[in-house]
Amino acid sequence: MFWGFFVINKDIYMTRFSKFTRIGLTIAATLFSVQIAQAAVFQINGVESWDTLNMRSQPGSKSAVVTKIPANGKYIRATGQRQSVGNTVWTKVTWQGKTGWVSERFIRPMQAAPAQARPTAPNTAARAPQRPQPAAAPRAAVPRTKAVSGSKGKWVLECGDRSPFWRTIVHPKALDVNLRGQAAGMIPITYEKQRRNRWNTAMKTELKSSNGRFTTNLTIKYTKQCLHTLSNQKVHYRVDALINGEQLNGCCKAVRIQ
Repeated sequence: MFWGFFVINKDIYMTRFSKFTRIGLTIAATLFSVQIAQAAVFQINGVESWDTLNMRSQPGSKSAVVTKIPANGKYIRATGQRQSVGNTVWTKVTWQGKTGWVSERFIRPMQAAPAQARPTAPNTAARAPQRPQPAAAPRAAVPRTKAVSGSKGKWVLECGDRSPFWRTIVHPKALDVNLRGQAAGMIPITYEKQRRNRWNTAMKTELKSSNGRFTTNLTIKYTKQCLHTLSNQKVHYRVDALINGEQLNGCCKAVRIQ
């Protein structure tokens, strides 16, 4: 059902742009062209850890896939060839013996490892005592995603927010719900509906679960950007939730059960 969340292969699909969006993209493309000219080695950028980037035989999202580069892929070498197809700029690259085209949106110049600082001789000169600074208030920790029977190591969808705290772990047949620190446990999914686009991306998913005393409704939508406050990471899915009559919202992120 909703496992389509975890198999999105990154290409860039844009159809409608305002005048100001086109201007912004033109400026961004110009700056990136300078980077292309100054750097020859790249790494993946803006791809979720569980996702991959398609390398295609020709520029364009309809061309055959040569290989899939993982989200942590590095040492991607540009040949210097670039071509625009619609609103997408494609760059020809080589990686691990394969040659093809990738969207420039998902690569960036590879960063060099920081140089190690040389050890310095200790300063034995007398120093004036410093006034102690007040300690910052600790940030409330978010509990880790724990495994249920037989699920350790599997990928699930973690939806929720910090304020107020709520979290729902989306399993294949049940929702693990926690509202304001009150754990409701595994609640069976009683209804599911999903709409996908032509690239098999899950654009909207509706889920309902109930055990007679605890009811949860989730509406998960694909969006350009959403801040998952439970991990402080930017993700692509936003969620509206109704838990026991309380309206909540947040973001969803794929996580591996520990």
